[in-house]
Amino acid sequence: MFTDNNIILKKGGSTNSYALKLKNTAVFKEGLVVTADFQTRGKGQRGKEWESNSGENLLLSAVIESNISINNQFDLNIVSSLAVMDCLKSYDIDSQIKWPNDILVNKCKIAGILIQNLISKNRITHTVIGIGLNINQIEFTNFYPSATSIQKELGAVIKIADVKDSLLNALQLRLESYRLNSDLKQVYLSNLFQKDKVANFESSNQKFMGIIRAVTKSGLLQIETKDSIKEFNLQEVKMLF
Repeated sequence: MFTDNNIILKKGGSTNSYALKLKNTAVFKEGLVVTADFQTRGKGQRGKEWESNSGENLLLSAVIESNISINNQFDLNIVSSLAVMDCLKSYDIDSQIKWPNDILVNKCKIAGILIQNLISKNRITHTVIGIGLNINQIEFTNFYPSATSIQKELGAVIKIADVKDSLLNALQLRLESYRLNSDLKQVYLSNLFQKDKVANFESSNQKFMGIIRAVTKSGLLQIETKDSIKEFNLQEVKMLF
């Protein structure tokens, strides 16, 4: 699926933005993959920039023809997160998902995912799945939580092209499974960082303790507090650890 339509940039603003600029061209179809050695405007969640040294990590955007209801858009986060975990597992690295789609290894961030959708008549027609995966970078400055990489975990330099192949293969397999109506949400929840454990959170500049119990179909995080179970979107709550 992701082998024949690859664009490789030495330097670009954002691989997601580059892919989206191609939306009215013939190359913008399922299987398009855009990678960059370096991004000048890499995007993360909450509008943050994604830090990555030139030529040391995997910066990738993959296009799929989603064709799903907007009510199911969080499924794309699930598929993508599990694919990154599968890729890391192929290197014998165990990881967890920090809601909604950061990937942690021993509480350190190793990957982040940014999903951008094209919508028509309440259906998601196309999705750009942006993934930043730390591979050979050793020093990090701006990450919260602190960051790690495959090299830091394994103690060896890793070929970025090999990780790219592994990740795209994992993404294809998870997509195929999802399209066969496999329920991947329970797998996602079973790998959710701090689920069913007491944790510290911050919302509206107020800190509180709670327990992650579930994620709704639309992707809201359900946290049990001393008073009730409350639901939060990405902009409303931050986990402190």
